[in-house]
Amino acid sequence: MGFLNLMSRSAAQTLCIRRHRCSDVFNHAIRAKKPWMCTLAIFREVSERFPLVVAANRDEFYARPSEPPATLPEDRRVVAGRDLQAGGTWLGATVSGTPHLAALLNRRIPGEEASTAPGTRSRGELCLRALVGRYTAREGLGAVVAGGVEGYGLFNLLIADRAAAYVIDNADGLRTTELPAGLSVLTNLHVNDVECARLANAVPRFEEAGKVIQKADEEREIVDCLAAVLGDHRNTIDPSDSSPLARLCVHTDSYGTLSSSVICFDRQGKVFYYHAPGAPCDTPFESVDCKAES
Repeated sequence: MGFLNLMSRSAAQTLCIRRHRCSDVFNHAIRAKKPWMCTLAIFREVSERFPLVVAANRDEFYARPSEPPATLPEDRRVVAGRDLQAGGTWLGATVSGTPHLAALLNRRIPGEEASTAPGTRSRGELCLRALVGRYTAREGLGAVVAGGVEGYGLFNLLIADRAAAYVIDNADGLRTTELPAGLSVLTNLHVNDVECARLANAVPRFEEAGKVIQKADEEREIVDCLAAVLGDHRNTIDPSDSSPLARLCVHTDSYGTLSSSVICFDRQGKVFYYHAPGAPCDTPFESVDCKAES
């Protein structure tokens, strides 16, 4: 399933050495007000019943206002959260016809201590562009590419449906990566990039969750399993590293995991959207109404 055993022992040791600098990097990012971490796991064709499962933690400053996922007035087929500061969204899905979803993560340049400047336009607009008025992942992808990405800070944008999944990034021009069947994990570097400390720490847990997803008969089994992973505070790769960055569920004085979501698409096109409006370690995941409104 997905990408197993990506890290050699020497690579893991190198990552552990790098992680000892994570606390300094994180403190710099907080002082600069340029956080750069969320976590997204994509399971494609792992389950016979659910060909697409996405699990996501949203990490952000606590003071940034937002609304939980709900039907959007600009397109009543779209259910998404709303960033009240800039107007975009970090995650959403169309819930009728051929459903698809889009999810946005800020991106950084490897070796830099924080994300780049946010740009003159909100990256959350790109997520909306992929969803509003679009009917498939490929159509959403085409809309993002055709509209251009000038003025946006660095980003990773996932667009997926039951047939295909793509990650668009602008780290070096505009690049599109089509994801294979199995597990893929995305943070603030390239998809499946084990140089990301959190990704390397999270992969084994998501791989274990994949075994549950493969056998699950109901979406709630999947949600409960992934909720335990998304709310995990452990760093099993290097337990001596106290940095929040290496953990899936983040807690600091001013910044952390604000919310968490799990979205499942079944073979018949039904969307199951679950959301925890707080840190997933202590906030229940509740079902979001996914009935398209006229």
